[in-house]
Order: sequence, then C-alpha cells, then structure tokens
Amino acid sequence: MKRPGVEIIAEVGSNHNGEILLARRYVAETKRCGADVVKFQSIRRDRLWASKIWDKGKLVTNPALEIVKNLGFPEPWHAELKSCADEIGIEFLSTPFYLEVVDLMEAVGVKRYKIASGDITFYALLEKVGHTGKPVFLATGASDLRDVGRAVEVLTKSGTKELTLLHCVTNYPPAWEEMNLRALVTLHNEFGLPVGLSDHTPGNITAVMAVALGAVVIEKHVTFDRFLPGPDHPYAMTMEELADLVQAIRKAELAGGSGEKIPSAAEKAKQLRMRRGLYHPDTGEPFDGPGSVWLRPQY
Repeated sequence: MKRPGVEIIAEVGSNHNGEILLARRYVAETKRCGADVVKFQSIRRDRLWASKIWDKGKLVTNPALEIVKNLGFPEPWHAELKSCADEIGIEFLSTPFYLEVVDLMEAVGVKRYKIASGDITFYALLEKVGHTGKPVFLATGASDLRDVGRAVEVLTKSGTKELTLLHCVTNYPPAWEEMNLRALVTLHNEFGLPVGLSDHTPGNITAVMAVALGAVVIEKHVTFDRFLPGPDHPYAMTMEELADLVQAIRKAELAGGSGEKIPSAAEKAKQLRMRRGLYHPDTGEPFDGPGSVWLRPQY
C-alpha cells in the first residue's frame, strides 16, 4: 500500500558490487531506516556501453567496461529481491536500462518504473514502459523543458497515466549552485504533474528544501561504506544518514502544514493571555474606565 506523504526512495544502484547477499542486506537495512522504496538498476554492460572505442586512431577496448565491471544486475536477481522486499514490506523498484528487461519486470510484478535521466530521449524504452500502463518516475537531469515535454508526451501517449517528474543534476556530487531547486516549482507549473528530487548532494539540506518546495518524492543513493570499490559509493549516504534523512523529511512534512493561515489549537488557547485588553493597573481586573491600562492579563 502506498504511503501517504513524501515517498523516500533508497537508491542502491550498483552499490551491491555484484553480490546478491549484499543486495539483500540493502533491502533489509533500507526498510529498517524507514525508506518506502528500495531501488536498483537493471543494467547489462553489453546493452549500455560499446565494447570497443576509437582512441588516437586505434580501435581499443572501452576502458569504461573495467570501471563498471560490477554494475551488472543479473536477471534472476529481480525475482529474488522482489520477493525479499515483499516479505518485509518495502517496495522493490529497478531502473530498466534495456528494452527486454521491462518484460522481466512485468513478469516479477513491479508496481512502478523509473526512467533514468540519460534515457529521457530513449523513446523506444519510454514507449515500452508506457505500454505497461504503470506509474512512472521520470528523471530530468541534463534536460530542458523541451526535452521533458517530449518525454512526457511519449509516455502519456503510450499509456502512462501516473507520472512524477524528478528534478536532478547529473553531477556526482553537484555543486550547491548547480542544484536550482526552484526548478521543481517550474516543472510542476509547466506540466501540472507531481514532482520530486533525485538528489546527489551530501547531507539532508537539499532534500528538506525540496520537500518545502513541493516535492512528493526524494531519492538518495545509499551505501554501507563510502570506501567500497565502485563509482557510486563515494557520494552515497550511509545507512545512519539515511535514517536521519527519513526523520528530517517526516519533520519537514509536519512543519509544512496545510498552508491555511489559521492559529493552531495550542495557539488559540493562548490568545486570551497573549492579546492586550483594558485592565485596572492595581487589581488586574478587566476595566474600561479612568486609569485603565492596555495590558496582557497573564504571562
């Protein structure tokens, strides 16, 4: 069942380092920390990176393949981790990075999809995901409104009925001045859709600010150890930081309120003693006559 309020996605990404037991630990620990969703990335190296590239006039092995050697997400993991997540009550989500994996995700019964920023123009993937009719998170990093509008059009025409736009800056981590959090408001006003933040900054500041600006989803990378090998560990949150983030967001939700300018029940109880009236200066009794003074009745 979908939790009311801001949803928190713990993005494991490739931080499982190719180990299924570590991936299962992420599922359990993100649930313990209070996240609503645990997310992975369904990657096949041979479907995302070229095996050879030209370098100084020679065809050489793509050096990226060594960097991303543990980023792959084996297909049997989908069912195993989905079952693990279902058992403990956290939603399993994984970003599809190739077309065929959408069929696999449908077979294991995912509830929603996320499209990565780099695939906002991978229209074949958008169409295939749209045909499922399931809700979609669309990351919008490195894109302008025209890019976003085209992707929204492809998804909705293909069958997507529930769409959330995630503001994102695709630097890891980005500089503070790059974050442009007010773009959340722009995205919401331009498309009339719910918005959220896929965040790669350190700490809680931008996530809490995003909630104040109307974000209904916050996604943060997580790790057990920033010093583990792999490209995503250094800027990810530790589990202790994730738990702190969850609490900060829950407090921000409460503090945000309804937006209606009315006193709280506790404030109403204080109105009489806070507001001045005419009182007798010696007896403290209400008195509208000679010598009366504008006072507060009590502390």
